[in-house]
Amino acid sequence: MDRFLFVAIFLVLSCATITTQKKTVMFDLSHGQCQDTPPGHEYYTDIVPDYKALIEQAGASWQQNDSATITPDLLRNVDVLIMLSPLSKNLQKNISNTEQNAIINFIRQGGKVLLFIDEEHRVDLRKYGANEITKAFGIELGFDIEGISKNCGAVSFENEIFKKRREIPYSGARAIKGGIPASICLDGGYLHSSYVMLDNGGKLFVAADAMVGQLMGYPDGVRNTFNKLQTRWWGKDSRIFMQELVQWVLK
Repeated sequence: MDRFLFVAIFLVLSCATITTQKKTVMFDLSHGQCQDTPPGHEYYTDIVPDYKALIEQAGASWQQNDSATITPDLLRNVDVLIMLSPLSKNLQKNISNTEQNAIINFIRQGGKVLLFIDEEHRVDLRKYGANEITKAFGIELGFDIEGISKNCGAVSFENEIFKKRREIPYSGARAIKGGIPASICLDGGYLHSSYVMLDNGGKLFVAADAMVGQLMGYPDGVRNTFNKLQTRWWGKDSRIFMQELVQWVLK
């Protein structure tokens, strides 16, 4: 009887350990992201500590990839991969074919990926390699949309990701099509981001601009006002947008 009791307790404790095990979020810095402040873009600050705090507040473990090639082995114990794009073509390190395949298979096997791709004058889309990942799931990035007002802003939809409409910065971005719409530009209603969910739990979220991913935006920002680097960007909800996005991929 004592033996059976011991086995039962062991099984209960084992299940509890599995249930409470933290999920791991990998923040990629191996493709030129957040490595330097490119000339003319001094309004970008070091956001890595902010993301680390955000991930840990969400109850997940933080893992930072500084320079390693993204492979199946690297992603083996990872639940979520976050990739912001570089902010300058001079900093850009392209996503290799090996990495593209690893990320595609990661999603197909139930992994979650957040991708933010900035405008063409900062990221060479043809060379960067993000589109080769997104197109595998029906989302395609295009080139910059012409004629959008500076600092016009964007908003998210109230849906399974966002609890209500979130105001986020937008001052020009790429075209994007496919997937489930997640947020739109306030100037012309252009799609800003979209996502897909697989039956096995895999998720891919793609944004055609990196401002919200850079946690930009101010409570006192005024839409359609632009003063170069001194602009107070409209879009006060970047942090809560990212918090809710991270919570969604951790489900």
